[in-house]
Amino acid sequence: MELLPLVCLCLLSCSGETSAAGDGVKVLVKEGSDAVLPCSLRPKEDITRQTFDWRKDESQKDVFFYNSGIHSDNSNIGQDEQFKGRVSHFQDQLKNSNASIKIIKTKMVDSGNYSCIFPNLQPRQTFIIELVVGAAPKPNIDILADTKTRVCCSVKLTVIHLLQ
Repeated sequence: MELLPLVCLCLLSCSGETSAAGDGVKVLVKEGSDAVLPCSLRPKEDITRQTFDWRKDESQKDVFFYNSGIHSDNSNIGQDEQFKGRVSHFQDQLKNSNASIKIIKTKMVDSGNYSCIFPNLQPRQTFIIELVVGAAPKPNIDILADTKTRVCCSVKLTVIHLLQ
């Protein structure tokens, strides 16, 4: 009986998941949650004086731009309206080659392919990250039996498969 709430909680909780997808990375999140899009150089080096640019899809929407301390967070110049006020980076992690960004309160329209580009490196380096934002289904819980010693219930989850 005490295990059931834990199992239900595990089934219902949906957090970001990252998995390899070909040469790129796939990040899966539920709508309304935050997504971290990973991007790091190897070997590790301090990139606080580097330039990196995050773009979305073939439309090349400007998601986030960083150039030696100047970034979209503090200027919003050129940043697409879809992302204004919702994208940040990890300033304290730049010394460890971490150019990852966080998109808060994801929306279905945020789904797509993102590019993390280091245009000034020789050779130029580009990392591709696919973000998939999906709706989390609500479970349907039916009480099948209720006795003084145990409660038996059925949990039905509708799984939505996101087609690529």
